[in-house]
Amino acid sequence: MSFKKQWKLCIDIYGTLLCYCVSFVLEKRREAQEHCADVCTLVEERLDFSEWVVDGFGTGEAVIIAEPTLHIIDLKYGQGVLVSAHDNPQMRLYALGALATYGVLYDIEQVSMSIFQPRRENFDTEVVSARELYAWADKVVRPQAELAAHGQGEFKAGTWCQFCAKRATCRARAEANLALAKDSFKAATDLTDAEVSEVLLKATEFKSWISDVETYALAEAVNKGHKWPHMKLVAGRSRRCFTDEHAIKETLAAANIEGFTKEVLLGITDMERLLGKRRFSELLGDYVTKPQGKPCLVDVNDKREELVTDIASEFTSKPLERKLSWQ
Repeated sequence: MSFKKQWKLCIDIYGTLLCYCVSFVLEKRREAQEHCADVCTLVEERLDFSEWVVDGFGTGEAVIIAEPTLHIIDLKYGQGVLVSAHDNPQMRLYALGALATYGVLYDIEQVSMSIFQPRRENFDTEVVSARELYAWADKVVRPQAELAAHGQGEFKAGTWCQFCAKRATCRARAEANLALAKDSFKAATDLTDAEVSEVLLKATEFKSWISDVETYALAEAVNKGHKWPHMKLVAGRSRRCFTDEHAIKETLAAANIEGFTKEVLLGITDMERLLGKRRFSELLGDYVTKPQGKPCLVDVNDKREELVTDIASEFTSKPLERKLSWQ
């Protein structure tokens, strides 16, 4: 499938899911109108809960303000993690933000918080009274937020780490994964059945953590010239590629050579088999290039020459992203 067709398919799928979400919101709005004549629907609304968390805010995909129930609807496009609306801190904080702004204008008794996750066929809703939310905010959120603001409190690793901006350098996450690694390095026959299951169940998170650390370390080395102990920055391996396929086809046609295409031009290895290395070099040697490999971090004893930062940056069109922002 061509890139254009793939892109169109992605747009069609996303558009379809978006239509489902709009229908879901409209259905909730109709339900609200059965009990309230003055219903207000807001889209992409900034919800400020800084009364409990310093500088705390979020964006609600859809907020339906009505009496006696206020609705918060959050679209989760991702498929990897199933998100529940029950006891969901993010949704409850959004609800607090909506209550703080609109609670003085409407007589809101409860908040309905819905997760709309169509790619997982997940449509989950939790209804909590406004009184319970305020109690949770004062007894749980405010104390924990004050601790966090002073760099205190308990750090705990879990599936939520993938959304954290500090996930690559968080010590709590590192310790949790390193503890798992200690068992992983044992021979499988030395592990109990329970330990084998634990390793397999946590393998995805372990791989994700390694990937986050690698991405962070490489970005620091390329963008800032950071030197990591016992490691160096080198050019990664790359493959040869053709520079001008049109010229290659003309050259082969002029030499009365057939069979150099199978819907598309043969790759370099297959072309060498067809022509032989000497003939290949004579006819097509000028149309073959081997680009510089992308930077990578390796052991300092690796035989490849170390790259300097300004040269490494030339291999990327823009500074390497750490991919550590909120998703």
